[in-house]
Formats: sequence, C-alpha cells, structure tokens
Amino acid sequence: MPNNNTDVVTYEELEATDVISVELVPERKGLILKHCEYYVSSRRHGTTVTRRYNDFAQLYDVLYAKYPYRSVCRLPPKRVVVGGGSPRFLQRRRAALQRWLTLVARHPVLAHDADLRSFLCETAAKLEKPKHDEFVLAGTQEDSPREMSTEDMQAAFTTDQEQLRLALLGIDRIYQIFERVESRCEAERADIRELGNGLNALSTPSVADGNRWSHVKEAMKAAADLVTELSESPLEEMDFTEDGPGGKVLLALDALGAYRELCSRLTRGLHAERAAAAAAAPHTAASQLLRERHRYALRCSLEEARIGRAYALAALESLPELFRTHGTAHARIAALWADLHTALRHPQAKHTVK
Repeated sequence: MPNNNTDVVTYEELEATDVISVELVPERKGLILKHCEYYVSSRRHGTTVTRRYNDFAQLYDVLYAKYPYRSVCRLPPKRVVVGGGSPRFLQRRRAALQRWLTLVARHPVLAHDADLRSFLCETAAKLEKPKHDEFVLAGTQEDSPREMSTEDMQAAFTTDQEQLRLALLGIDRIYQIFERVESRCEAERADIRELGNGLNALSTPSVADGNRWSHVKEAMKAAADLVTELSESPLEEMDFTEDGPGGKVLLALDALGAYRELCSRLTRGLHAERAAAAAAAPHTAASQLLRERHRYALRCSLEEARIGRAYALAALESLPELFRTHGTAHARIAALWADLHTALRHPQAKHTVK
C-alpha cells in the first residue's frame, strides 16, 4: 500500500480484489455433536475448497499473529451444534464467516498473504503460526520524502480513531433500528394474515341471513380477498444479504469493529513502545528498532483507517435504497388499510393494493 497518507481507498477498488462465497455443505457430519462444512469459493483464484469452522479459526490465529498492526476481524463465536443446529443459526454463522473472509480477501495487504492463498486454494491447507510478525518480515524500510512525521502521524491516528468511532456508533444504531423495524413489520404481516382469517370466517353465508347480513358478509368477503391477495404476494424487504445494500452495512460494522479493536490494541502498544524507547539509550540498535516499529505501527493504522472509511462510506451510500425499500413496503400496507375501508363500505369498488 502506498505510503502517501492522502491516498484514498474506495469500496469499488476493494470489491474488485475478490468475490468470496461461503455456502453450507448440505450434509452435516457427526452422529450427535454434528459439525458443519462449508464450500469456500474465490473468484480471484477460481477455486472452491471445503472448510470447517476450525479451519477458519486457524487462519484467523495465523493472520492475527502475523499482522498485529492490521484490522483482522474477530470470527463469529463457535458453538457446539447438537443435532445439527437451527437453520437460522447456521445461516447467520455462514453469512458472518463469508463477511469475515471477504474482508480478509479484499484487504490490500492480507489479500496477498501466502497462508490466505493456501486456505483458498489447497485441498488440505497446512497453516502454521509465523515466527515473526509483519514488521520483522517487511525488513528495514526507508521513509518516503512525502511521508508524515511521527508527530503528525500520531495526530492523524487520534483524529481517525475518533472519526471512525463515531461512524461505527452511528451505523450500528441505524442497523439496530432496521432490525427493530423489520421485526415490527413481520409482526404486522402476521397480524394481517390473522385479520384475513377472521374476515373470511365472518363472511361465511348462512341460510338465516337477511339482506343486511348478506350485504355485510359480501363486504367481509371482499375485504378478506384483499388481505389474502396482499399476504400471498411477496413484499419487498430490506435486503441484508451479502449482495444487497444491507450487506454493505454489515460489512462496515465488521470492518469498523475490527478497526476499533486495532486502535485499542495500538494505543496500549504505542504507549509501551514510546516508554521503552525513551528508557533505552538513544543511539542503541534496540532503541532505533523500537522507533522504527513505532512508526510502522502508526503507518499501518493510517492505512487501516482509509480502508475503514471506504466501508463506512459504502454503507452510508446504501441507506437510500434501504429507506426506499422500507417505504415501499409501508406504502403497500397503508394502501391495504385504505382499501379495506373501501371494501367494507363498497364491496364492488376497485382497490389500489398491487
């Protein structure tokens, strides 16, 4: 990644790096404590391999040890799956694993890692924890003339940390609202189906019906048909699948959460490195190495902030489509209530629900 701290990383550039797919293998292994396997595909490498959760965990451990100054997301927690687990849990964990691997495979540095390539390409990948981290493996690096001073990088790190902290809080709050709204919409759709059943039951004709009863039951039947028509037609929902606009929101939450953890880790480590460098003799090799590691950590933090901003911006730009989708669904429900009023008053009238 370039050293110029003004370089901008875009979501489109990250997305073009690779497209990852993680799908459940239909048959789960194990007699009682079943485990899941996943088909893992990479468009960049043109490969599909089979992996278990433990394989993802092993790759995470390797990357976390090798890249201490990078935003490596946490894996979704492991859970013992008795009897195969619920479909909802399995799909949520599959989606979380796909997001995790997507963020790794699109990362400007991690995407070129040999262990990641082995995980994506080899049938039986053998991953071992590295003996050295990224700083040692990178070797001595000359500072670019256009690179910021250590003090400026420290100030930029503080600014980036606060900006992306607020972005994470805001996007997470919006997502929580989306989840609550979606839950209320599901409850409303269930209520509408129940309403249709009630109206349909009330519309059943009887030999004892007079003209007024017949007229009311005709209206009930027209209203029940309206509800049935709406409940049987698919309502457009907010799309939080991997390819939908909501998928960008979830990717941003994972990416920004990883950056927050990196900042916390770096803040502790940078203070320790500064103290150690100050305590060491100023011109010794150990002191020079600490100063170089300190600058390397700051440089990485600024690069990770640019990646975090790219995901945050993509999430915010996806919000209009999510709002439009939700507005369309609400408009259909609102039209239904208006048509129910018309149907009960004028059973033969035309209605607006589509």
